[in-house]
Amino acid sequence: MAKFRFEFLLELATEAREREAKALQAAQAAEQGARDRLAQIQHYCDEYRRKLTQSAQTGISVVQFRDYQLFLGKLDDATRQQTAEVTRLATEREAALARFAECEKKLKAYEALKVRHGKQQDKLELLREQKLLDEFNSRPR
Repeated sequence: MAKFRFEFLLELATEAREREAKALQAAQAAEQGARDRLAQIQHYCDEYRRKLTQSAQTGISVVQFRDYQLFLGKLDDATRQQTAEVTRLATEREAALARFAECEKKLKAYEALKVRHGKQQDKLELLREQKLLDEFNSRPR
C-alpha cells in the first residue's frame, strides 16, 4: 500500500489543533477568572454601599461620609477597569476560538484526504487481487 503523501501535514495539523485547544482553554480560564474578580468587586461594592446606607441612617460625620465616598469611587474605578479587562479577555477568547476552528477545519480536510487515499488504495488492492485471480483462472490446467 502506498504511503499517504500528506501524513506529515496531518501530524502538523494535529499538533497545531492541540496547541490551539490549550490556548483556547487558557483564554477561557483567564476570561472566567476576570469575570469572577469583577463579580467579587461588584459584590464588595454593593456591601460597602449597604454599610454606608446603614451608617448614614445611624448618623456619621462628614469626614466619614467623604471617606466612604472616596472609597466607593475607587471601587467604581476598579469595576470599570475590571470590566475593560473582561471585554479584552473575551475578545482574546473569541480570537482563540477562531484560530482553533481554523485548525480543526484544516485537520478535518487532511483526515478526509487520508480516508479518500485509504479507499483508493483499497480499490487498487482489490483490482490487483482480481487481476491475479483472473490470470490464475485463465491458465491451462
